[in-house]
Amino acid sequence: MASTATARTLTPNQQERRRRILSAARDLVAEHGYDGTIMRDVAMLAKVSPTTLYNLYNTKDELLLAALRESVAEGWNRTAEEFHELGFDRLLGQMHNSVEQTREEPAYARAITQALLRANEGDQIVDVLIGGTTRAIVVSLEAMLDKGELNPRADIQKLAETMVAAFWSQYMMWSKGQYNLDRLERELKRSYLSLLLPVCLDPLEQKIAKELNGFLI
Repeated sequence: MASTATARTLTPNQQERRRRILSAARDLVAEHGYDGTIMRDVAMLAKVSPTTLYNLYNTKDELLLAALRESVAEGWNRTAEEFHELGFDRLLGQMHNSVEQTREEPAYARAITQALLRANEGDQIVDVLIGGTTRAIVVSLEAMLDKGELNPRADIQKLAETMVAAFWSQYMMWSKGQYNLDRLERELKRSYLSLLLPVCLDPLEQKIAKELNGFLI
């Protein structure tokens, strides 16, 4: 599978071809779902030969996971550019940018969420979406701990896992038509703040409590 590091060594023509392929894969997942996407349709939409596509990605799962990793990396990079310092603001910024990506490609986000719900233990999509999100949250929580914003006795790994569970639970509600995107973002933020409040120290504790009070108005 082409990695981000590998992508930086590609020629401009190869980078453009890769961009077309991954974009076509996301478009077809949005239209037909994760399971309904077919390699030859990706090749046709990306204007490459099926042989070229299979030379780059041995299987459909390899291709779709590459497209998914690219989408996740785009969200993380966008957040890192907006919030240079790790910690609370970047944590909420990443959540916000996830919703913004969903606004840009709602059909793709819905298809990926539903694919995750159908996935089995050990499937790579689980590591990308659950494992990857957990690791990113742990990094932000550790930065908050270093800044003295979290109780030093807080179990960072457990907290991150609980936050990821809340994240995908809210996305499930949205994917099943129970939330619109505005409510999705509101419920995600409420979940994050509610989980952080018991382990935060002042002055962040007061800031979070004030924000949570705003949800009651």
